[in-house]
Amino acid sequence: MDAFYEESALDKNAEKGAKKYKIANVFFWIFVVLAVFCALGFLFNVPFGVGEDEKAQEAYQFQMSLAVFSIIQGVMFGLFAFLLYRLKSRFNVSYDYCFVSGELRISKVFNINRRKLLARIDTADILQIGDADNSGFDRLYSDPNTKKVVCTTNDEAQEGKFLMYILTGGDNGKMLYILECRELLLMNILKFTRRGVLESDYVMQEKKQK
Repeated sequence: MDAFYEESALDKNAEKGAKKYKIANVFFWIFVVLAVFCALGFLFNVPFGVGEDEKAQEAYQFQMSLAVFSIIQGVMFGLFAFLLYRLKSRFNVSYDYCFVSGELRISKVFNINRRKLLARIDTADILQIGDADNSGFDRLYSDPNTKKVVCTTNDEAQEGKFLMYILTGGDNGKMLYILECRELLLMNILKFTRRGVLESDYVMQEKKQK
C-alpha cells in the first residue's frame, strides 16, 4: 500500500517576516563587502621590509598601523555579517511535511527558496502520536531526557490545522516533534504504524470544533 501526502506550515506573519529578511539580507551583504575591502586593505598595507633610516622606519610603522587597523575592522565587519546571517535565517521561515509510504520527511524552508532537511521519521520508530492540546503532551514535553523539535513558527495552529506531536525512539534517544498540520497527515501516518501508537484520549478535530 503506497501513500503520498504533502503540506506546509506557513508563518502567519510571513509578510512581515519577508520584509525583515530583506532588510537583514541587505545589511548582511553590505558588511560582507566591507569585510572584503578591509581584507584587501590589509594585504595592500602590510609592509614587506623596513629601511634603516628614521623616515623608512616611520613609514614602516605607519603602514603596519594601517594593516592592523584594516584587519581589526575586517574582523568586526565579518562578525556583524555572521550575526546578520544567523538573524535573517529566523525570518520568513516555513516548514514542509512530506509523508511517503512509511516515512515522514520534515524540511525547514528559509525565505521560500532555501530548504534544509530536518528529519526523516520512520513510522517504525514512532512511540506515540497525538494532539498537543491533550494533557498527556505536557508530561512528554516536561521529560528532560526527550529532545524537543518544534517544526512550526506559530504558537497556535491556523484554521483547519492542529498542533500534532510525534514521540520517537531510536539511536539518538527520544525525540518529540511538534508539527502544525491537518488531520489528514495523521491519518496517513497511522496507516503505517502499529496499533496503540495513537494516544488513548485522542479526539477527532471535527468533534473538537463542535
